[in-house]
This record gives sequence, structure tokens and C-alpha cells, in this order.
Amino acid sequence: MPAIIPFAKALYLCDGHIGFANQKTDLIGIFNSIRAPAYPHVQQHFVIFAQLIGGLGQIPFYFDVTLSQTGQLLHTTNTHVLNCPRRDQLIQLAYTMQGCLFPAPGVYLVVLFCDGQWVADTSLDLL
Repeated sequence: MPAIIPFAKALYLCDGHIGFANQKTDLIGIFNSIRAPAYPHVQQHFVIFAQLIGGLGQIPFYFDVTLSQTGQLLHTTNTHVLNCPRRDQLIQLAYTMQGCLFPAPGVYLVVLFCDGQWVADTSLDLL
């Protein structure tokens, strides 16, 4: 049976997360902008947190960071596998992005792809 791509209930950027039993997660320092001291700027790490539902099976996923105005790809992650055992099960995905280079101030998009298809994105303003 082919995998079914989930849809995102939420996609957040934050400084960190703490996972607890029973699908509880604390997000630390949710943000949508970064004030860089100089450019180019390398953000050492940030966490991308998504809540996904409706998926089924073993689903490859990855994240891209693009320049919003042009769609230019600046960073992509390796492909990982998301396990969705039931379509009605909420899946919480936390991914730590490391060493992401932002060449200039502007609006960037952090985009989640599952099985090569767009699932969600969120904007990130570099000030």
C-alpha cells in the first residue's frame, strides 16, 4: 500500500524543545525573526516543530530554507523517515537545524516536504 502524506496542523520555529510522555512537548523560545549581528550570518541551531496528522506509512521528509522573494534554495536537510502508524494519530516532529547560513537580511521560508510534496512552511525574518 502506498504511503499517505500527512497535513500539518502547526509548524513553529523555536530555540529548543522538551519531550514528555503522552505526546506532550514544551517549546522553548518560539520565534519568527532573528536579529543577526552581521551578514552573512550562520545560525548555529534552531528547532523546527511540526504537528502532523492524516499520514500513513513510512514517509520520507526533509526541510528546505529558501529566500522568500526568489525561491532560491539556501539550505536543505538530509532526508529522514517519519513513521505514521495510523491516520488518526497526531505525530509531533522536532528537527534541529544546524549551521544554516543566511547571506543577507530578508524574509526566508522554512519548508517541510513529505515524499517530495510541500506540506507546510513558515516565514523567518532576518533583521
